[in-house]
Formats: sequence, structure tokens, C-alpha cells
Amino acid sequence: MFGILLYAIYQYADFSGGIDMVLGFAKMFGIEMAPNFRQPYFSISLGDFWRRWHITLGAWMRDYIFYPFALLPGVRAWGKWLTAHCGQHIGRMLPACVANIIVFFVVGLWHGAESHFILWGLYNGLVIAASDLLTPLWDRMNKALHVNMEGRAHHVFCIVRTFIVVNVGWYFDRIVDFGDVLTAFHNTLFNFDFAHFASTFLMLTADQRYGGLALAACGTVIVFVISVLKENGIDVAGKLLAAPAIVRGLAWAGIVLFVATSFTFSSGGGFMYANF
Repeated sequence: MFGILLYAIYQYADFSGGIDMVLGFAKMFGIEMAPNFRQPYFSISLGDFWRRWHITLGAWMRDYIFYPFALLPGVRAWGKWLTAHCGQHIGRMLPACVANIIVFFVVGLWHGAESHFILWGLYNGLVIAASDLLTPLWDRMNKALHVNMEGRAHHVFCIVRTFIVVNVGWYFDRIVDFGDVLTAFHNTLFNFDFAHFASTFLMLTADQRYGGLALAACGTVIVFVISVLKENGIDVAGKLLAAPAIVRGLAWAGIVLFVATSFTFSSGGGFMYANF
């Protein structure tokens, strides 16, 4: 579980950080590129997550796969038949659910023609499809339990729930062999031996524990704080650029020091998305 959580951080930092550099270089040439990430780990559902993560790929899949499939004459006729026989919700949602599953199958295949990528894509498509189909049930349950849908507590609950659902998906993405995925799931749920984890963690070298991981933790905290501010509508970059020169100077010096320090620790794998 610790490895999957680290993978969630690593993948987001690697991908969104690379995109940030692309956006920055483009601005140097006066080009405003489309945003590709919008605080995805603050999503309140898996569907919301995919509207915030790799936004440009999602838009392409929507325009060139989802809508062309959903608007096929046969699919539209099927939707009308379902509406007449199963009700408006099923008639509207079931064709869209099938289209979503196809989209995420293609998303998995886009990452690589390997079974674990395809399983990861299908996991996302099936979870979103099930969530959409069961929306009336969730609404009735929330009403029966008198859940305040607009309250902050419910909002935080939805964020945590979605983060867990997303991380379950990362098991398929990160672990290549399906048997190993099942073993990892089993150990996470039924064999969570913290004492064994602690002894294994202590096998890391001091540089790995107090250097690489500590530096990554500091970077994660910085990204988290900035993401919270941006999620609350605060223009962090704009405020920093408008700050006094001494504040900007200290910020730039801190960034340069942070980057320079990171060069002393090897990440081992290079840029994850170089092949995409």
C-alpha cells in the first residue's frame, strides 16, 4: 500500500511537472497552451478525476470515440428502446456507460498493448459506468440517511473515497502480472503486517530514507499546499509574481536550492512519460 501511495505521488509529480515545464516554455514564446491537470486528487468522483487528470487526452477521447459511438444510429435506437422498456435513466445512461467502457479500454491500450494497462482502463470504465447507473440508488440512500450533500464533511468524504478508488486502479497500472495484483490486494486487506513493513523500511540506506524520501516528502507538502490554495480559487503564481522583490528572490532561491539538492539522489527510472 505504501508503494502504491508513493506511485500515486510519483506519477502525478512526474507527469504534471513535465506538463508544467511545457506550459512554461510555451509561455516564453507567447503561446498559451491548454491546461492538462486541475488538482485531480481533490476530485469528488472517479468521473470528476478524469475531467481533471490528463485533460487533453480526455477531450480527444470524448470528441473522437465517445460521441461518435454514442451518436451511431444503432446506439441511439437502442437508447430509445431502453427508455421505452426500462425507463428514462437506463435509456439515457446505459449507452453512455458502454461508450465510457470503450473509451477507457482504448485509454488503457494507448498506454501500451499490455494486459495490465487494459485491465486498468477497464477498471476505470466499469467503476464510472456502475456509478452512473446507480446514481438514483445513491441519491435515495443519501436522502434516507439525511446526508448533507452540500456540507464540507461530505465533500471531504467524497475526496477521500475517490482517492482510494483511484489508488486501487494504480495497482493494475503499476503491477504488471495479474496474479501479483491479486496477491497485493490480499496482502493490503488481510495481511497488513506493519512490523514487517517497518523492518523492511529500515533496510533502506540512510540516504534513501532521510535523503530521497525526505526530499520527496517536502516536495509533496509544497505541491499539496499549492493545490489546496488553487482549489480554493487563489492564483498562487499571480500572487507570487506580484509580491515584493525580496519575497520573489527568496522564492526563486528556494526553488533553485531544492532542485539542486534533488540532483544528489538518483530517481533510477528517468522521466516516466518520455515514451508517450
